Amino acid sequence: MNVFDRRYELMPRAELEQLQLERLQAMLVRLRRNVRRVREKIGDARVESLADLARLPFTTPEDLVESFPYGMFALPMREVIRLHTTVGPRGKPLVIGHTRNDLAQWGRLVARQLVASGVTANDVIQMCFGGGVYGAAGYLFGAQVIEASVIAEDSAHVDYQIATLQNYRPTVLITTPGNALGLVQVMEQRRLDPQSLHLRTVLLSRPVDRETRERVAAGLFARVQCNFGLGEILNPGLCLECEAGHFHVHEDHFLPEIQDGELVLTTLCREALPLLRYRTRVACELVRDKCPCGRTSVILQPGGRRDGRLRVNETPLYENQIAEVLARTKAAGRPFTVTVSERRIVVSIEISDDLFADAVGLIEDLTREIESEFLARLGIEADVRLISPWSQLHQNPTPGEEDQA
Repeated sequence: MNVFDRRYELMPRAELEQLQLERLQAMLVRLRRNVRRVREKIGDARVESLADLARLPFTTPEDLVESFPYGMFALPMREVIRLHTTVGPRGKPLVIGHTRNDLAQWGRLVARQLVASGVTANDVIQMCFGGGVYGAAGYLFGAQVIEASVIAEDSAHVDYQIATLQNYRPTVLITTPGNALGLVQVMEQRRLDPQSLHLRTVLLSRPVDRETRERVAAGLFARVQCNFGLGEILNPGLCLECEAGHFHVHEDHFLPEIQDGELVLTTLCREALPLLRYRTRVACELVRDKCPCGRTSVILQPGGRRDGRLRVNETPLYENQIAEVLARTKAAGRPFTVTVSERRIVVSIEISDDLFADAVGLIEDLTREIESEFLARLGIEADVRLISPWSQLHQNPTPGEEDQA
């Protein structure tokens, strides 16, 4: 068993719950003193045991949107040394802040995942996420904690990535599922032997199904593990996947609950942005069975999103954002449907039959205009299809395209 922080990962349950209670009480003191919005909700409520948590109010993603940008911060900005942005309800931005101590804790939590994945100070890590991926910083912090070597460049093209794998000989690849599958496909097309690489571990940025995991493992000839995290809470660093394939929440830092099938999390140690009973909008189950790995923290089994959020090429997206882009074009107000694949969206827009009678060039110009708007405003590729209201394409989406939450 590979364990980085034995004191907390293997802590007896009774001792862990006492630690959670003490940290929860300290957190409530900070919230009452520093965050007016939460102070008004909490009132005089007191917590004498973990069972009292159910009497406290929830924090919602809408609260973070309404307090944009810094209304939920518990410390002055001079103590917040790093800011990240993620996407909240209806595509509104949420600002996540970290103090110096928050970043140090983040690194140690990610180190737990890396060590559980078998990563040591002797490893060379290649990270491939593409520009702007929030979690890349967390993996870098974790690698620094365990003193593993990290290749600094994020490969902009698959050819460069393959060359790096061959020349620098990384033993660990941390990447997105889409990038891993793309790499496997290119290597198969070029008949490159995955055993010629030096990879032994691939850590994917989010959970995948068994078929995807096995395809990546066979295609790269490496063991595959996954991460699960949330940008508003911590991603990576919320939990780790053990050798038994279970996601263990870091319960010394996060207090998980389930409300109506939804994961609710309380941050116990965060300084800049402590969150009380945060409704994650993610379907989930918590399993408290004993795990063969020996860790005592609860097992998390994540499900799909419950707020309609989509994911395109690792970019979170809400359907209303698609409508807002279309509203800026000549297709404003037209009925449309959306099909989401791994790397793009297919937007089918109903237009009047008389427009089809116009020059083909007009149709092509409108299609290019809309596709350019999606790329410029949302940073995603869109395949725009202008269809008649009676088109069979509208009633029968393209085979193989699947919606993803």
